[in-house]
Amino acid sequence: MSELEIALAQLFRKKGKSSLTEKEFVFAASLDLRWFTPKEAQKFLDIGLDSELLALDGDKLKPTFDHMNTDVPKGYVPDSQLLAAAVKPKGLFLKLVDQISLEKDIPSKDIISEVNLTQDRMNLDVDVAALIVAQNHGLDISEHIDKVEEDLGSKYRK
Repeated sequence: MSELEIALAQLFRKKGKSSLTEKEFVFAASLDLRWFTPKEAQKFLDIGLDSELLALDGDKLKPTFDHMNTDVPKGYVPDSQLLAAAVKPKGLFLKLVDQISLEKDIPSKDIISEVNLTQDRMNLDVDVAALIVAQNHGLDISEHIDKVEEDLGSKYRK
């Protein structure tokens, strides 16, 4: 279990909620818990999203892991190096969100909401939903189709 996962679990537990708006999250990490400055708290949020331990559902942030059953040491405070920790490379979903956002000048959170809606409505894998949204916005997705097909095949053949 990573330091990031423990920190996120603790924040949501301390707030007593399973979802928070971005403002609530930043406020909790900076002013309530006094872990970070507001700017650092925003970076903490971004790292959570980039690592896919947090997901946007509409305007709410939700942990993508079981934060209630994550072992958090008593009196936990994140290590000062948490914000400097390397984040795993972005997956196709986040790459497509960034690409759509840049090319079409649409906020990332709006694209993520659109992908989530497509995923829920059509009961699809998130990468497939992201491809559909990208195509609906006029992006050429041909370079990604084989990779998504391969990933899905290996994911569901196990």
